[in-house]
Amino acid sequence: GQVQTCPKCGGPMRHLTESKARAWLLVFCGLFLILVMGGITLVTAPIMLQPGAEYGDSSWEGTREQGQIALALFGVVILFGFASLGNGLYMLKTGKQHRGFIVATLVLVALLAVVIFGFSQAFSGTD
Repeated sequence: GQVQTCPKCGGPMRHLTESKARAWLLVFCGLFLILVMGGITLVTAPIMLQPGAEYGDSSWEGTREQGQIALALFGVVILFGFASLGNGLYMLKTGKQHRGFIVATLVLVALLAVVIFGFSQAFSGTD
């Protein structure tokens, strides 16, 4: 098929069916990240915030600060899920992608880099 050029930006025009497929993929990925990482966070948070305490057969051997940084990393992943979900729902409703979601995703990437740096610093002295 022939690819049309957008009169505003000069980029390739996307068909509505492509946008709907991407939108559903974003909704699915967003829900997956929210539910799976949210569940992992709910289960591991009590363990990670009380180092050395026994929870069944599990205990957290790191420090409380390390647990907080690990949970912050989980939180950023959950935020990615919400951004993906919001972007997908917006695309389903309008058939377009909003620049605000692109900017929000870039901000989350920067936040993720900061948290990963903190994570690596907090865990650099452990065995």
